[in-house]
Amino acid sequence: MAQRRRSAEEHSDGREERARRTRAKIRRVAGELIVAKGIEATTVDEIAATAKIAKGTFYLHFKSKEDLILEYAHRRLEHVKSVLPEILMLGSTRDALHAVVDVVVKGKDWHPDIVKLVVLKIASSFDQLRAIDLRNTLLPVIELGVGRGELRTDIELPFLASFVADTIYCGLRNWGMGLSGDDLDRAIDHAVNLAYDAVRKRP
Repeated sequence: MAQRRRSAEEHSDGREERARRTRAKIRRVAGELIVAKGIEATTVDEIAATAKIAKGTFYLHFKSKEDLILEYAHRRLEHVKSVLPEILMLGSTRDALHAVVDVVVKGKDWHPDIVKLVVLKIASSFDQLRAIDLRNTLLPVIELGVGRGELRTDIELPFLASFVADTIYCGLRNWGMGLSGDDLDRAIDHAVNLAYDAVRKRP
């Protein structure tokens, strides 16, 4: 009985590892195609053929091309959780905000053009923006900033975090649309500084 259970667990682990590798391969192939051709010109059929998988396999992992793109943001926000204790140890709330945005936006496993697509895709739908919920990710940083006396106290924390997240995101959206004329680093600096200056505690 124990041997049969162990065998079933090993089989399950093997299946999960194969699924993880397949999902990663789909992301890599799709990223290369989208960077080369654009998201509209890249089809699910082409992604599946290039990844050497059945089209149905693609849909086992992703509902659509857009779902695949949005996973980037989900993955980066999940990564923030693992490094948040270090971020909260930084010297100021401004530095912590910069660190969070750097982690979310500057993922090392996707091409910069994919980052731009993510920013624009999320901007096109409030529901998608809410799904990745940058506001909840920023809430511990905002709470600590209030506790340190750096941020204003006349606005409830969730609303303060929401304002900061929306302000930062609008700056990144403008960058993604080519409206700011900045490179990504400068766009992040401007967006974070604008948000921080709006909510910092006045003397």
